Amino acid sequence: MTEPHLSIVIPAYNEERRLPPTLRKLFAYLPTLQCSYEIIIADDGSKDRTAAVVRELQKTHPELELISDGINRGRTPTIKNAMLRARGSLVLETDADGSVAEEAIGRAVALFDADPTLAAVFGSRELPESKILVWQPPLRVFLGYGFLYLTRIIFWMWNITDFALGFKMFRKNALADIFAHQYEMHIVAEAELIYVTHVRKHHYVEIPVVWTDDADSRIRPFREVYRSLMGLARIRIRAWMGAYA
Repeated sequence: MTEPHLSIVIPAYNEERRLPPTLRKLFAYLPTLQCSYEIIIADDGSKDRTAAVVRELQKTHPELELISDGINRGRTPTIKNAMLRARGSLVLETDADGSVAEEAIGRAVALFDADPTLAAVFGSRELPESKILVWQPPLRVFLGYGFLYLTRIIFWMWNITDFALGFKMFRKNALADIFAHQYEMHIVAEAELIYVTHVRKHHYVEIPVVWTDDADSRIRPFREVYRSLMGLARIRIRAWMGAYA
């Protein structure tokens, strides 16, 4: 079987409603890239019809794959497993709600194709060229900026403008090394991937994205604040102990 140029990994937990519109947009957009691709749905033990919806779509979309064993492991191990199983020379992780406009995929692929030294491309909502079509509620905006500046201080990475966005593309030959050094289990794992990429000296860039907040977000702000603070502390301790070296 010929290996695809691009793999897109979408984690899903109870996404029978949000996932189909996102997939329809990808089915329409990806053929315009004129490269081979696969879309992998990593089902994290959904209790709704997520897996059944994907299986139905597979009948007319052979590029769609499903990883599902009925076990709920959490977002981070679900993504990691699917990313490592992906066959593409470029592998993207993105969210089921389609909050990042799909045109960013083509720009990221073009950057990789133009620069063989590039290992990772991270989407950002905070670059000057980025556009936010629907903003988050004020509390989440405030907490988000607090997380950004705290993470910059703890990681001492002032060049990064968005640690939290779930839109990250990796070159396959760098992906295994980066994910082998990811330890966190919750949302802070997104920031840890950027930190690992940086400290392990992989070449990376940020790109602006067009982003729309989803009012059906599953994030619980205060719970994630606590998890993120504890996670950042653990990452800093691991760094001091040489776990990322």
